[in-house]
Amino acid sequence: RAPEASAALDGLDRADLRHAAARLGEDLSATVPELLEAPRIRALRARHPLLALDGVKVVPNDLELAGGHAIVISGPNAGGKTVALKSLGMLALMARAGLPVPAEEGCEIGLFAPVLSDVGDEQSMSKNLSTFSAHVTSVARMLAASGDRALVLLDEVATGTDPAEGAALAAAILEALVERGAAVAATTHYEALKA
Repeated sequence: RAPEASAALDGLDRADLRHAAARLGEDLSATVPELLEAPRIRALRARHPLLALDGVKVVPNDLELAGGHAIVISGPNAGGKTVALKSLGMLALMARAGLPVPAEEGCEIGLFAPVLSDVGDEQSMSKNLSTFSAHVTSVARMLAASGDRALVLLDEVATGTDPAEGAALAAAILEALVERGAAVAATTHYEALKA
């Protein structure tokens, strides 16, 4: 009876997964996105799923990005830039996993692969990495891995160095990623990069 038991177990696993996905969708007031062939995301009133599950009043964002393009998110500290950036990544990964996403009906998401991020400070005294050199190492890894289906998320791109040099480097990084066809979202305080 081993084959029958194995098939029954597989069926129960699938049913349990679908039930968990449906419950998550209910808990998030989520919708099933339309899956696109193109590496593109369009989500209206998107919310970060972890914040929504915590019961925090989440300020929704309209997010739209396509391969070969970049968006630069700017604003004051504690204004939600990083949350918007992380929401983009979470929506892309949730869609890839076949999960409903916390956004309004009409959400469209292409299957991004890979989803790359440099969010947070990777400074390491043990590896002799400053904040800036850690970011440069991370960006170099992303440049090597990115292509026309990649989603790249950069929080405070090219910080930790002289502002004029950082802004120029940030612009060059975004241009190089876009030339590779990646969809790029970056947060910044650099006035030159905003322009």
